[in-house]
Amino acid sequence: FKLKKKTFTLLFILYQSISMAQQYETQSFDLIKKVDEAEIRFYPPAVKIRSSRKNGFGALFGYISGRNSRDQKIAMTTPVYLGKNEDNEMMEFVLPRSIDKSNAPEPLSEKVEVYESRSGYYIAHSFGGYAFDWAVTRVRKNLEEIAFRNKIKLIGDPFVLVYDSPYKIINRKNEVLFEVDFESIGKEDSK
Repeated sequence: FKLKKKTFTLLFILYQSISMAQQYETQSFDLIKKVDEAEIRFYPPAVKIRSSRKNGFGALFGYISGRNSRDQKIAMTTPVYLGKNEDNEMMEFVLPRSIDKSNAPEPLSEKVEVYESRSGYYIAHSFGGYAFDWAVTRVRKNLEEIAFRNKIKLIGDPFVLVYDSPYKIINRKNEVLFEVDFESIGKEDSK
């Protein structure tokens, strides 16, 4: 999984007006337990928008900027998800908790999909700096090793979660996130 220069540039443009992630609503999750340097989390359903990273960045940003069926401006949230949907590289924005599937405006661009994610259990590993491909690869391998040592079954491809503006240089936060099989995480230690 690579964060290409073009994608980095697009993320940079997206966050031009953002100075710190702490100013924005962040997607909620329940911490189930810590496993080595990683965390097992439960994520409830969330309404998100997604598009292909190849051609949809502008459409996602346009959607939250008011280019939707209600001309409604929607607050930026964190994190931004980067991952795959089948074989397509995707980018996703989490919409604020005040927006659910019934009140989310329809996109005007066919490049944007509004959907509600399903709940699930995930293993996450945080890392600082920028989410360059070499950093993501290192953290992904470490997370796969943690899962293997602890007999945690990973499901599918990982996501990279980006929390900060490219302008922020110190104390940056990113994460690699894999869905996990709940049965493999050890019920006796979990909620």
